[in-house]
Amino acid sequence: MERRAIARHPPLEFAIRIGLPLIDGEHVALVRQLDRLNADQDAHPNSDSFSEVLSGLGRQINAHFDSEEDILRSCGMPPELVLEHINAHTEILEQYARLNLDLMAGKFHTRDEALGLVRRWIVDHVLNHDVRIAEYLPRTDAGKASAA
Repeated sequence: MERRAIARHPPLEFAIRIGLPLIDGEHVALVRQLDRLNADQDAHPNSDSFSEVLSGLGRQINAHFDSEEDILRSCGMPPELVLEHINAHTEILEQYARLNLDLMAGKFHTRDEALGLVRRWIVDHVLNHDVRIAEYLPRTDAGKASAA
């Protein structure tokens, strides 16, 4: 099931894994929501289907950031990198809130603009920030990160 969910991005499937099953599963679930928006050509920022996915995505992102920040504070990452990562989370949540406020106020956003934001929140953030967590995780004999 997991493979099918992000089949359109097979290299991404491996790139978003940091070696912690909880976080990796959350990453896959977030990409699945992005895929869902991309696949529904009728979903545009003012449609019910887009709003439904966007609402669920906000809850998922918030829960994911909570999980991740617990790990960030305990993985041995230097404090300045932890702060940078948490600030990136704050910026994403602010962008999410602004998009929702814009949509409620009837401000126009194209499908491409909205999907670009969601992609940056999920894919770009994982590839630019989350993968760095793996550098600070304990290693097992097989060389994979461990949730120890």
